[in-house]
Amino acid sequence: MIVVNILGFVFLLGLVILIHELGHYIMAKRAGILCHEFALGMGPILYSKKKGETLFSIRAIPIGGFVSMAGEEMTTELVKVGREVRLVFGDDERVTHIVLDPTDQRYPDAESVMVEFVDLQAKDGGKLYINHHEVRRDAFYVLSNKEMQIAPYDRSFESKKLGQRFGTIVAGPVMNFLLALVIFFIASLFVGQPVESDTEIGGVAPESPADRAGLVEGDRLIEINGMPISDWDDIRMALRSGDWGAPVDVTIERDGADIVHTITPRLSFFAYGFSSDPTVDDAVVVGTVGNNTAASNARELNTDTRTPLQTGDEILSIGYAGDTPTPVTSWDDVVTFMQDNEQGRDTIIEVRRDDNGDTVTKTLFFEPLDNDFLRGQRVEPIQSAIGIGPTYAFDFFAAFPTAGRQLGAVSMQIFRTIGALFGDSRVGVGDLAGPIGIYDITTQFISQGALDFLVWIGFLSVNLGFINLLPIPALDGGRLVFLGYEAVARRPVNKTVENTLHFIMFVLLITLFVFIAFNDVLRLLN
Repeated sequence: MIVVNILGFVFLLGLVILIHELGHYIMAKRAGILCHEFALGMGPILYSKKKGETLFSIRAIPIGGFVSMAGEEMTTELVKVGREVRLVFGDDERVTHIVLDPTDQRYPDAESVMVEFVDLQAKDGGKLYINHHEVRRDAFYVLSNKEMQIAPYDRSFESKKLGQRFGTIVAGPVMNFLLALVIFFIASLFVGQPVESDTEIGGVAPESPADRAGLVEGDRLIEINGMPISDWDDIRMALRSGDWGAPVDVTIERDGADIVHTITPRLSFFAYGFSSDPTVDDAVVVGTVGNNTAASNARELNTDTRTPLQTGDEILSIGYAGDTPTPVTSWDDVVTFMQDNEQGRDTIIEVRRDDNGDTVTKTLFFEPLDNDFLRGQRVEPIQSAIGIGPTYAFDFFAAFPTAGRQLGAVSMQIFRTIGALFGDSRVGVGDLAGPIGIYDITTQFISQGALDFLVWIGFLSVNLGFINLLPIPALDGGRLVFLGYEAVARRPVNKTVENTLHFIMFVLLITLFVFIAFNDVLRLLN
């Protein structure tokens, strides 16, 4: 299974990076920009093949990739007046290779010359030359470890119109969004569209309240607590009415007969990261506790000792840190309190638990997420559910708007998450996932099936496209900012200044990358 996970991870990264760089490459070629290399991965080259002007390569580290375009590298200083080089001539007496190291013996017939005057860019549209020797426009520099085609000014990135440069840069992120849109469309075709106008049950979650009560696929809901049900909006409304967490009478139709089941919904509190235990009716008892949540990271009050909330804990009281807690007699009391916790205020919860056969009482300190932040992630802070879903039907045309909505939802989720990094003290850089964290999540999606894995690829593709559009030097968004300055100021940013900013930010991003990877390892060890 580990081989499958590794191959799936490499495929995922390779696909989203390939699509991104392909966008840059296609638009660069359309604009007439010389592309030296199209690389997947970073580090040493494992495999390469030259096709036309471009070297296509696969590199050792399967993270990242690039399209090396003429004008991005500093080649104008490679051949300077007063420098000795060796020239290789073709049958037409024009220079085909410029050997930069005079001691390089790979071209024994090369002619040694001292450069007296040179123009290898021809900004005026004229010929390229070294001294009186004409240089072919597709000639090569011969370096110690590679050959690189020279780039006349009209083949460089910087020579192109503003619109062409903008299109070349923005095409990478746009291709990521298009890939995600295609993936979400395909997933919508396979899954189908929920038939919410009919109350037939299409699925029952294993070990859910509905499953334990005996509901099965094909049952049709008729009433909930005496309220007639005609569609799934009615079902959601009925489960939210009345006392939270209290048992509900669900009437279903099965084989022409009406059957009544009494079901206790499961309550999920996403700001805190735990749910209720629907099998306990006479006490407020915790069911599941999520990993890396406020509940799992809780501390015992007035200590730094991490004391997670546990399955089976009975909640006795709840309140804001520093205030007198309110006694809890039902889940309704917990919901009422948490619905008002709009600012994610620190909370104390007193619980009673069985500790190795002894009944003990502990007061736990929580740092919950903000309810508004969760709603920004399209998550309702409190949910009441019994574990059923509607039927799904194939609908080709409905898959288009569904894919578009999913793309928009994922984009907004990423946008709000980035906003939370700067606006919510409980969300920090340490919560981000790097390659190791992404690999861990990827293994989970692979285990859930091909369709879930496919949607995960779409989600990551949107992430890559969105992050690259951030207005940060070294990213596509930073390059777009420089183009915006050029459009307003009517002159480009000084190339040395731009390259320096890109380099500095690249180093900072690599440092951040290492920090996030370190946190990934700590989370896995936890």
